[in-house]
Amino acid sequence: MEYRRAWAEIDMSRLVNNIRAVRGAVPAETKLLAAVKADAYGHGAKEVAAALLENGADALGVALCEEGFSLRKSGVAAPILVMSYTPEPLLPAVVEHGLIQTIFSADSYQKLAEAAAGQGRRAEVHIKIDTGMGRLGFLPGAEAADRIASIFEEPSLHVSGIYTHFATSDAADAGFMYEQYERYRNMLIMLKERGIPVERLVKHAGNSGMMSQTVREGFSAREMFMDMVRVGIMLYGLPPSAEMAGVCEDLGLEPVMRLMTRISMTKVLPPGSGVSYGHLFRTERETVVATLPIGYADGYPRLLSNKGRVLVNGHEAPIIGAICMDQCMVDVTDVPGPLKSGDEVVMFGGLGASAEDLAAEIGTIGYELVCGVGKRVPRIYTYSV
Repeated sequence: MEYRRAWAEIDMSRLVNNIRAVRGAVPAETKLLAAVKADAYGHGAKEVAAALLENGADALGVALCEEGFSLRKSGVAAPILVMSYTPEPLLPAVVEHGLIQTIFSADSYQKLAEAAAGQGRRAEVHIKIDTGMGRLGFLPGAEAADRIASIFEEPSLHVSGIYTHFATSDAADAGFMYEQYERYRNMLIMLKERGIPVERLVKHAGNSGMMSQTVREGFSAREMFMDMVRVGIMLYGLPPSAEMAGVCEDLGLEPVMRLMTRISMTKVLPPGSGVSYGHLFRTERETVVATLPIGYADGYPRLLSNKGRVLVNGHEAPIIGAICMDQCMVDVTDVPGPLKSGDEVVMFGGLGASAEDLAAEIGTIGYELVCGVGKRVPRIYTYSV
């Protein structure tokens, strides 16, 4: 077997299970957009996108146009929605690669129209409405409705969809999600009054949080699925928030990534020995320390210093001392041995601590851990039996 100091195992069987479970929970008439931004949440966009499209996804969502270019070059022919800002110099390439660009302001479409006209093409776009996220999008109102209506008059643009994004759909209290939904619906009414054929547009608002709400017992938000739903983190087996932690289990979803490394060496330190930079940890007993060749440059957060826990020989072992750029240390005194250089260690995932568990220790979310796994950590694609 080829030696690897650290690697991320991507269980494609679990990914397929997850997309099929999500597809089964979505109304048959509703399209499913799979979010593969940020390199498919750290899992590898090229490999993941192919599996998602083969097993129920109708379209893909990216944050950056460069992500869309890469997918096109890998052979993806499915619709790809660019959900964020694209710099002006890249707009001609957006048209050339047939990406769907999000239009979120009055000045965000004119240069795209010019780029499309220069190629003798029509650029496909979706309109974004800011109903309460405070991020990108037209603020609802008559002035915005007038400006959006003018976009439909651009001969070099083809408006095929209109959407919004829920800010609190992953919270136990779904009240503001419904308020945003009503603001979105009211905007559609205003556009229809201006002669815009909204019935022909792909309308989408739902995300993983909204979908989680539909899974909760006694709750129904199925009307919010509309023409298309955008699902991201749940495809990778993680909940959209701690409050929705039970949803993945209810749907039978499983974490797809397992971050792995190996023991570099072990040594016995006497009581009172300092470990790592700043001696943030001192041994209180004779301690067997294992050094692991993985650190914050690989995406294992330094904030987990003296907080993280890993799995060695099937037993939990705590991170001790400050996590270094390329290494970290673990107390394996209570782990049955013998341990040796090259033994595998689970940093998170599988039977070890989950990304969500570790994220909770440092006040963040599981998204950040899986997205943060560095490029120098190879992704190894496996298929469980």
